[in-house]
Amino acid sequence: MMHLNWQNWWFSIFTKLLALFFIMILPVYAMAIHSNESGSHLVSNEISSSLQAQISFYHNSLNKEIDRMIQLQRQYVVDDDLLNLSVIGEGLPDYDRSLMMRQLQLKLNLIKSSGIYATVAKAYIPSLQRIISTDDLTTALPSGQIEQLKRERELFTNGTPIYYKDDKLFIREFYPTKAVTTERDPVFVLETEISVNELRNFLLQISSFKKSGSALVSDAWRISSDENNEAMTPIIERVQSQVAKQLVNGRWIENIRVNNQNYITAFEYASDSNTTLLVFVPESDILGPLEKYKKFILLMSIATIVLIVLVSYWIYQVIHKPLSKMVRAFRNMESGNLNLVLHHKSRDEFNYLYRQFNRMTDRLRTLIYEVYEKQLQKQQAELNQLQSQIKPHFLYNSLYLLYRITKDEDYENSLRLTKYLGDYFRYITKVAGEDVPLSEEWHHVRMYMEIQNVRFSNRLKVSIAELPEDKHNLLVPRLILQPLVENAYNYGLEHTLANGELTITVEAGEKFLKILIEDNGIGMSEEDIKLWNHRFTNPPGNIDVSGIMNVHRRLQLKFGDESGIQVRSRSGGGLCVILTIRIEKEAGNPC
Repeated sequence: MMHLNWQNWWFSIFTKLLALFFIMILPVYAMAIHSNESGSHLVSNEISSSLQAQISFYHNSLNKEIDRMIQLQRQYVVDDDLLNLSVIGEGLPDYDRSLMMRQLQLKLNLIKSSGIYATVAKAYIPSLQRIISTDDLTTALPSGQIEQLKRERELFTNGTPIYYKDDKLFIREFYPTKAVTTERDPVFVLETEISVNELRNFLLQISSFKKSGSALVSDAWRISSDENNEAMTPIIERVQSQVAKQLVNGRWIENIRVNNQNYITAFEYASDSNTTLLVFVPESDILGPLEKYKKFILLMSIATIVLIVLVSYWIYQVIHKPLSKMVRAFRNMESGNLNLVLHHKSRDEFNYLYRQFNRMTDRLRTLIYEVYEKQLQKQQAELNQLQSQIKPHFLYNSLYLLYRITKDEDYENSLRLTKYLGDYFRYITKVAGEDVPLSEEWHHVRMYMEIQNVRFSNRLKVSIAELPEDKHNLLVPRLILQPLVENAYNYGLEHTLANGELTITVEAGEKFLKILIEDNGIGMSEEDIKLWNHRFTNPPGNIDVSGIMNVHRRLQLKFGDESGIQVRSRSGGGLCVILTIRIEKEAGNPC
């Protein structure tokens, strides 16, 4: 499988397919989401308007009913029977007093029956020490009751005759009104009790949703549709704080968040009754169907994304697998394997590409074989030419040297030289394959140096290091050392009359084997050294059959571009030629 790094992944076919599908589908989803959001806002606005209209209607109806009860109660403040009973009731005959009390009870019943929410109507008459109510005429007025009523009036003064105590709501009228603020007791007190249960039923009519709620709130009291609703108290406190800032008639709507849930809250304040009617509805109840639609869109979006990824991946695989197969084939070609044949079952574009690839590899094998054969022929020709150069020149010098020492009757050196020459010419005239063990090449160059020692015995000091045991069987091209040593004799030490030195040392590492050929001859200038190293790094295109360049080319052909020849100045004067062989990957060669 092809492995793409992060940067290339952005430009892959898979990414482009994903981008294409998303570009196609995003406008549709954008319109769907926009339509859903627009619908949500429209429904929310309609519900808000409906809640405001509803709260206004119910609050207005409630205020009118309470105001009607207050006005009806105030009409009886000037009733003759009530005034007579309160002022001269003790002095009236029992019959007249009883008659007036029954007539007053009838009028109190009229107040009760006229009010939708009224349960009991009472008249507190201090002069008679009685409480006349719709239910009883004989209830005695408890001691201190009037004082208690006066204190409650002072405690709950808010500009209205509405009082709340012990979960009961009352409408009270004191006569005279100033008696509340003076030491005088009132002549009488009229009281109508409003049914809190009826008010709760009234509030329940407003809050029709499952978790909704409503409440009638004043400064010192409140009546709610459901006290167990956990959102009731926080919402009432929030509404009261808002009303306290305004204190003017009006209605508002606000989104209040309680316990991670939003409530649409509508409320209206009436200064005449100093009451606020509020209703709140969970936003989820109102927008529930739309929220379900949102979840449906979300699920569809996730499913669509998964489907897009799967389809894109399938298309990607249809393209990627054959492409990956071809890329692997190219990488195998890059590593040198040209024996590749690709097959593709489908008759598509990749079938055509594979057939063309097979034709290309077949043609490359043919061309490489032809080039390789020509290169081998060329290298063999260079080697043969080098050998032909070596044979006449060296043969002449060696035979002439042998003639001289024989003439001088130096038979010991004559025998040695004859032995060395025999070994030497046997090695260079070998018809076998070009590659030889390094130990044989080492022995050959040692024979060559022994022959030269006979020639330069009084002028040169020669030393050659021992070859490491594990490098004896390393296969190398033939005649890679003698041309380098011959260069040292012919160009470095030719004119040295005394104290000449020639050494061959070995540096063996894990990856490279280096053979250093050093002499203390005339050496080279820095410019010439740079020129030769440049030629080694960038060999000329024309065929150069000179010994040292020939060796360099054959080493690179055998061991790779990191192998070859380098030259440098020798410490103390002279020249150092370095022959490098890369041995790390030579697993095929025994060593």
